[in-house]
Amino acid sequence: MKKIIIIVLVFVCTAAYARTTVNLTPADANFSDIPVLEDSLGKQVQDVTDKNGKFIANSFALANMLGYPIGKSSIGHFPHMEAGIALGVALTNAKYFDDKAEDGTFPGVMANPVVHAGFGLAGNFDIIGKLFYFRKNIYDPDIDTDTARLQDFNFISFGAKLRYNYLKEATILPFLLSFGGLTFSIGGDIMMGNVDVTGEYDAEYEDITVTYSSIDYPLSANLNSTYGATVSWTVFTLSAQAIAYIDVMYLFSFYTGFGLATNLGFFSTDFNGNGQLTSDDPTFLGVKADGLIGTMEFESVNSYMPGYLIPTFIFGVEINLFVIKLTADTMVNLANRSDVTLQGGVRMQM
Repeated sequence: MKKIIIIVLVFVCTAAYARTTVNLTPADANFSDIPVLEDSLGKQVQDVTDKNGKFIANSFALANMLGYPIGKSSIGHFPHMEAGIALGVALTNAKYFDDKAEDGTFPGVMANPVVHAGFGLAGNFDIIGKLFYFRKNIYDPDIDTDTARLQDFNFISFGAKLRYNYLKEATILPFLLSFGGLTFSIGGDIMMGNVDVTGEYDAEYEDITVTYSSIDYPLSANLNSTYGATVSWTVFTLSAQAIAYIDVMYLFSFYTGFGLATNLGFFSTDFNGNGQLTSDDPTFLGVKADGLIGTMEFESVNSYMPGYLIPTFIFGVEINLFVIKLTADTMVNLANRSDVTLQGGVRMQM
């Protein structure tokens, strides 16, 4: 037990880390103050990563909770069961789309497709499990563009949810409206994976100062480089939910409620590149016609943790076609109200 505690503490303490190093080889001996320029470039690279790391980490945590789109308060006693497929997508920093996000940030997006199955237990309990496993040697999508060439990927997602039907169904208006029940649940989910890509990377750096022949030139610069990147993630989530259900004319089942998730894990990037740094500033071109500042090498290694606690609101609808159920739902992160999920699925319940 002591060893397990030490491992967990080490994991927590090392899971948040961010560092960017830049090495610039000047085009000729007239350049000076290179360490100052390297520091300025490194801060700009790191700033973009730091602004978005948390959003991306939270997208993995929210996606990890998906995979159980079920619009009924109870599967029923054994041998009643259900099985189906689902695809969920988590979107964080949605403020980006209405121009309210911080400059330099972008949305975090993560998908989680799964197969799921569950069966009834005694005492108004049921249990549902989910699983998804995919890697390049199973299927190669053959992504090969100038921007990104896929080298390798692995993805695994699995978990289980135990539900307790606290309040059973009750008729409100015969044939029209009924209370579908109130169900409490607890779940545990794990999502792990990595993606390795290479490609061409172009970037622009603002407000840097280049010292050439002892004269300072404030300008912007452009980097044209090749890169290699590895993205990896491991997220453990424990969640609890309370969901109420309403049935309308049997055909539609609406459900809504609240949840709370606690997360432990990380989203990490290892990004490195090499290319030429140039400037097309007219003043600088007047003293150095080719605009070449030098060769820039950089490495950015970062790890970000998702939010420890994420309160959520859930709303969904299920269309009942006898044993076939079509389900769609959404979940909102109540901590910021700008992180959302969308999920759809089809299943059989018998």
